[in-house]
Amino acid sequence: MPRLNGMWSFAVWNEQRRQLFLCRDRFGVKPLYYRLERDGIAFASEPKALLGLFPQNRRISQKTLLDFLAFNQLFVGNESFYEGIHILPPAHYAVYEAATNRLKITRFWDYPADSDAAINADRAVAEFQVLFDEAVRIRLRSDVPLGITLSGGLDSSAILASAAKQAPNPPRCFTSVYTDNAVGEFKWAELASSATHAALEQSLAAQEDWIKVLDDVVWYMDGPGYSPAVYPLWCLMQVARTAEVPVLLEGQGADEALGGYPQYSVLELLDYLSGSGEAIGPRALISRLAGMRGTFSTQWSFAWLAREVSPRLLSWHRSRVGFQSLLRPGKRVAESRITSSSGSNDRVRRRLLDDHGRDILPGLLHYGDAISMAHSIESRNPFLDYRLVEWMFRLPTQFKLRDGKTKWVLREYLRSNGMRAIGDRKDKRGYPTPTGAWLASEQGRELETSLVDRPSILHEWIEPKKLSNLFELHRGGALAAEHHLYKLLSTQMWISRCIDAK
Repeated sequence: MPRLNGMWSFAVWNEQRRQLFLCRDRFGVKPLYYRLERDGIAFASEPKALLGLFPQNRRISQKTLLDFLAFNQLFVGNESFYEGIHILPPAHYAVYEAATNRLKITRFWDYPADSDAAINADRAVAEFQVLFDEAVRIRLRSDVPLGITLSGGLDSSAILASAAKQAPNPPRCFTSVYTDNAVGEFKWAELASSATHAALEQSLAAQEDWIKVLDDVVWYMDGPGYSPAVYPLWCLMQVARTAEVPVLLEGQGADEALGGYPQYSVLELLDYLSGSGEAIGPRALISRLAGMRGTFSTQWSFAWLAREVSPRLLSWHRSRVGFQSLLRPGKRVAESRITSSSGSNDRVRRRLLDDHGRDILPGLLHYGDAISMAHSIESRNPFLDYRLVEWMFRLPTQFKLRDGKTKWVLREYLRSNGMRAIGDRKDKRGYPTPTGAWLASEQGRELETSLVDRPSILHEWIEPKKLSNLFELHRGGALAAEHHLYKLLSTQMWISRCIDAK
């Protein structure tokens, strides 16, 4: 498959052999669902298409839903949220034999087995620049207007810097803003667009609209989600479509390859303290701690440190604010046994492989594709050029994380391409949304009433009174309670829209 570079899911029927060939891209940007029963196989890009033919499958896959609610697991068993509807895994193809009604699934691509110890700092910077610019260059091919989703963070700013060098004119940029100005990154997005003389258009994500939009989002996603970033992304896609820009470049895939989340800095620190790398010294330790504190909040850094050092603390936290804290007496959710996809001694590399290939990125790509397609927009991801991904997973950890700071090689790219201020950014914001504040507002109390008082399938597992207590904990500032409440809200909306509604 080396001649295929990008995103796809397709089927080819061989009439002579009575064979069906199904294939999905390496990282699962494009979806492919199928149903295999005694009466044959059916496939589609969305479960709702299969449910139109087989309404008997409009049933919740209990194991999938509980894995999601309790442990944040999505697509781990390649099962959808609907019983009997499966997902072809990323980087796999399948051959269906009509004569025997059998399906054989085969992996056609995998991540590099090891990092390349021969890569030094100069070589890392030079090779990344070549590969990244090429990944952006081929994704600038378009016979319609093309733009960029710009947050002002490292990833989207790097895409803009590269595109501005290679495109005849700087692409139009779109960024999210909020009515209360509580969060958002407009000032950084404005800084990046100004550096390249690119036009920047704001997309307003208003509080009063987010519940209605979320109800539409779960229908397009055919399932619940764990990221409130779906709302500002929906609004942004709407603005881009109205502006007649039907192709957008996005920065998905960089965090999970170059170490952009707090857990990677924590794991690198633990590897350092274990003596698996350089000799331990006080200056290096202080530098790492200071870098982490400047990039992530102290609260989240210590929360991740506690989680990695002691699984019992994670279990305690889940019993306090997680889905387990809401269960009825006698109810229990067993976590699926998942082993790491790598046997590497490098903890950061192991986690990156798991997050990129299974635990985080597939879920983000799923909602990104669903929302962009809802607005007939083609979303392109330069960081998912397979040549660049293979190189990033051969890159030693020391050129991803340095002194507690993330994405070192990407920061170097920004510094050398006219965006030093953004390359020097310390704070990691992701795609921030004020969902926590909204859930704690009067609007949140209305949502609490709807989740607690109205009959729901969810009440088979959870006690409404315990759910009310979780809302109270959130209003009191409990760490991560917002995350669990959002998942429950998203799940209830999906049940109402896609399961209960016939």
